[in-house]
Amino acid sequence: MTLEELQQFIDEEDELFKKVKDTNQTERERIFARTIKLGEEYGELCDEVLAHVGDQRKDKLNEKHDLDGEFADVVIVAFLLAKSMNVDMKKALENKIQKIKEKHNNQL
Repeated sequence: MTLEELQQFIDEEDELFKKVKDTNQTERERIFARTIKLGEEYGELCDEVLAHVGDQRKDKLNEKHDLDGEFADVVIVAFLLAKSMNVDMKKALENKIQKIKEKHNNQL
């Protein structure tokens, strides 16, 4: 999947959510809801990481796990939140990657 395909999916999901969710929801409320959802998904990812390394409670170790899916959930919700806040994720990622590369080059 390309970044463009991911962004197209995000745009489609955003439109779908706007149709099926409370139509009276303000953009501010949508941002808060997506921020809280990102926290929830991050928590689920943390549970999966703990299970993956064997540090989860025994009763949770016996449950079905989906580490890949939890990583994907975090990315999708982060992109949805970025869209709500008018952040161009492609540009943001390009800029951040460039800064990281420059930092690493300066450390060599």
